[in-house]
Amino acid sequence: MHGLRRLLVGAVAVSAMAACTAESGSDEEQGDVALAEAAVTSLDPNGAQPIAITEPAALRDLEKRGFGFGHHFGTPDDVRADVLEATAGWSSISHGISVNLDALRSADPELNVGMQYNHRLFDKAWLRSSRSRFALVAVTNRLDRATGSGIAPVRNCGEVRFTHRLEYDDPREGTASRMPMTVVVVIPQRPRDAEQDCVGVATRWQSLSGKVGAALSAAAASGPLASLPVATTFETNLQAVRWPSSVRKDMGGEAEYMLNVWQPARDGAFETAPLENTPDVDALRREPEKKKALVTWMKSNVWAIDRGTAKLPTELAARTAYSYGPRGLSRLANRPYSTLLDARDLEGAPFENTQLLKSAAGMLRRLDEQSCQGCHQARAMAGFHVLGFEDEASKNAKLNRLAVGTSPHFNEEIAWRTRLLRAVAAGADPSTPPESRPFAERATQDGLVGQSCGLGRDPTFAAWTCRDGLVCTDMIGDHLVGTCQPAAGPGAGDACEKDAIASSADPHADRVNNLASGDDACRRWRPEASCSGAAGGFPGGACAAGCTKLGLLKGDAICGPAPPAAFNECMAGHRSFEECMSPPRLSYRRACNVALPCRDDYACAFVPGAPAGTGACMPPYFIFQARLDGHE
Repeated sequence: MHGLRRLLVGAVAVSAMAACTAESGSDEEQGDVALAEAAVTSLDPNGAQPIAITEPAALRDLEKRGFGFGHHFGTPDDVRADVLEATAGWSSISHGISVNLDALRSADPELNVGMQYNHRLFDKAWLRSSRSRFALVAVTNRLDRATGSGIAPVRNCGEVRFTHRLEYDDPREGTASRMPMTVVVVIPQRPRDAEQDCVGVATRWQSLSGKVGAALSAAAASGPLASLPVATTFETNLQAVRWPSSVRKDMGGEAEYMLNVWQPARDGAFETAPLENTPDVDALRREPEKKKALVTWMKSNVWAIDRGTAKLPTELAARTAYSYGPRGLSRLANRPYSTLLDARDLEGAPFENTQLLKSAAGMLRRLDEQSCQGCHQARAMAGFHVLGFEDEASKNAKLNRLAVGTSPHFNEEIAWRTRLLRAVAAGADPSTPPESRPFAERATQDGLVGQSCGLGRDPTFAAWTCRDGLVCTDMIGDHLVGTCQPAAGPGAGDACEKDAIASSADPHADRVNNLASGDDACRRWRPEASCSGAAGGFPGGACAAGCTKLGLLKGDAICGPAPPAAFNECMAGHRSFEECMSPPRLSYRRACNVALPCRDDYACAFVPGAPAGTGACMPPYFIFQARLDGHE
């Protein structure tokens, strides 16, 4: 085993892993010190602060320096939602969200707020409650979203994005929590006086490298965040609907995420804006001319689509989108371009000078991933890419925390964004990147467990291979793209059910047919193991075996917690989360950290007693803060 190293995302220290097998045998009192090392390209070894500030202490300090949510609406930075509701800006956004929630309820008579319902709706009261606030959980440098060209003067150097997450207080111990909703404040990033390009912007961000805590927030506030203009748009993402696994047994539960962008209207209010690269499927179906225009645009913009800089004409775009989990891109509702078109519609599209795209099927998948719903279900984390890291100052109970607060896609794309930042600092134009933006589901070539891989049937995905000891396997019936799985069979927390999906444009009609339970495969790992299946809330199944010491790390397995029997009944009785989790069930799961992510449909949950930065891969709805229901 090589020596350990420290990789930084914000100030979160992690170790990496080499082995892909867990030890068998009885539980021991002494576990491994840390996950073993592996060469991964998802993180820059000098730290990711020039791309993303995610350290909780630095973010809390930035809120005190004037970067809290409230000041965007002319109120104090740490304002509560009831005060926000009195402003024209926030009240228009919360009203628009409420209208969408009411429409969902009208369409489904079984949908309502509360755990007593099988179809559970987001409680819009949280949008205006005196107990609610929006905490700053990330600041990101989006040079990659620059506009302009090498010929025309630079219009901007991309954006600075402040991600805020809904949280609430509760006087009962162990009951305060974050909730599955984020608001991203988008602010243009421009050259300063006498600057003709984006070199200065890039250099100011580079100066943050290696800084942590108050030093990081102070440097950011006086550097790249100084003198920013007002916000141009707000982007909201919330879990609008959740069906528990007891209702959607084949899926392992289901959640629907509502996605909107809000632009300035009149008198300080906001209205919905067209969603970037997200076609209005219903409108294009009704109007053949619009569908024809979509095909024409796609064939005329192959190079820009390959680069990741293409922008769908706004007249073809939707204003509200919903993404659906689990099962991500295997569900047609998360792939709006593929809902409208197939490869035959794109005959004659040129792929001669492209870096990534080699086929019509590849272009469709590329565009699906660039849509709002496709992106938020590609290597995402419970429908999000940023939920926020947590430290000991977190108000969440220890068993209601995340070990990794950013998605695999977010972490894996850091390497590409870092290379772009360095190129811009050297004089490159960020609006014409020298290297195409990677696919959302395959931002690196690490080929780790759970990463997407090509099944050998399309040239676009030929380079998507798995590392030694893993094999590309079609676990759901995708036919073009599979996932990297251990060649020797599944171990702790690995996918163990073999499934086939029947998917349509109507996500509620999607069905997963289980072809193999996976128990026999798991027993090859440990004789006493079994496959925790979708019916119990584990999409795709997860090999599990009992353990006795919380946080014990054995190879790539960790002894992690899960809700005990009758947990939902306990929460429905308005008891605290900590009370309902005591004592948790313990089982070996796949261990995870920033560099070694969980597979799709799982999140890296905090485990008391585990090495710093290490958690257990769990379905996100087993983590209270990632589900809409049970919050009172």
